[in-house]
Amino acid sequence: MQNVQEIYAAFIKNTEYLSKVAGEQRAIKRHLEEVNVNYAAFIKACEDAPKSITQEIDSIPGRRIFYNAVGVQSFTTADAGQRGQPINFLVSQDGPFIQTHYPLVVWRPSAPSNATNFGVTRPVCSWPLPDQVIDGDRVDLSYEFVSGGSQRNFQNLPAGPLFSRPDNFAPLPVPTLFSPNETIQVFLTFESIAFDTTVAEPTTEGTLQVTLPGYRIVNM
Repeated sequence: MQNVQEIYAAFIKNTEYLSKVAGEQRAIKRHLEEVNVNYAAFIKACEDAPKSITQEIDSIPGRRIFYNAVGVQSFTTADAGQRGQPINFLVSQDGPFIQTHYPLVVWRPSAPSNATNFGVTRPVCSWPLPDQVIDGDRVDLSYEFVSGGSQRNFQNLPAGPLFSRPDNFAPLPVPTLFSPNETIQVFLTFESIAFDTTVAEPTTEGTLQVTLPGYRIVNM
């Protein structure tokens, strides 16, 4: 009789334990279901959230290749105070061009061929020192960006000396994407031009070089 009572007591104890375990399993199952619901809602919110400009660009398929779009333009002192002709940059049909930094603009004396400062590369802003070179040759520019296809001006007024330099590439506030076959136009205004006339052979003409730093996305 005692064995029967002991077996019954053990049975009741085991039943209570199994009931407790089952309750814990049900609680765990409910918790996992809540986690799955919350996770699904989080995934949907991420999918519905607008992408940043960088994310949009990063999602474009293709190989990234560093690329510098380069254009040149000649000038003389007669151009002082004038808005020059546009320098055109045609984006390749192979894929978009992403500009990452402010334009790098430099110039060099290009005529006469025996000019004292012939071919010496110079900045295009006299701040903080005249030309950053101790001589009288200097050029100061402002510039405008225009989408050649839409004739849309990318700024309200010509920008001042917001340029990158060879020793300091200035990043844009956001990377800027230009579509395949799009024509980028840069208009330069010659705010001031001065060629040093005290040297043996003064400069009579200069050549500007405008570089748009960035990279291309191409399918290869």
